[in-house]
Amino acid sequence: MKYEKLKYAQDLIKTNNPSITCSFNKFILGYDSPEPKGMQGYECAKRMAENGEIAFTHKFRCKCGGYPFLYGGFWVCNRCGRKNVDEDWWKIKVEKDGNEFCCHGLDFVDIMESDNYAFGKTFNEAIDNYGELMAEKRRIKDEER
Repeated sequence: MKYEKLKYAQDLIKTNNPSITCSFNKFILGYDSPEPKGMQGYECAKRMAENGEIAFTHKFRCKCGGYPFLYGGFWVCNRCGRKNVDEDWWKIKVEKDGNEFCCHGLDFVDIMESDNYAFGKTFNEAIDNYGELMAEKRRIKDEER
């Protein structure tokens, strides 16, 4: 089975500007918006994601409820201090489906075969609903251990 993969600036856009390439890839990898606001590459990748054209990484909350941030090449939780808190399900794609949006993991096949998707009225609502669903699945899995 062929799953979607993250693609980067060098795969998707033509530019010789390293600043654009870097800020585009920062969006794909889940970094916060770079300063100054309005970096061309970051904004381009964000628009492509909002149009369902590309997959990207979205950082979700840690198991403890804290917020991850990049530190030393790792996603670290600002509450519990754990490193490598990122999970495969953070790699997502959001697509328009009728008058709603569907957010799903990159191993999504379809709604009959997969259970890693959620809908929302807006792009961000679909991401939030997906995050809640996957966090609940993670909690149940942890309790089973």
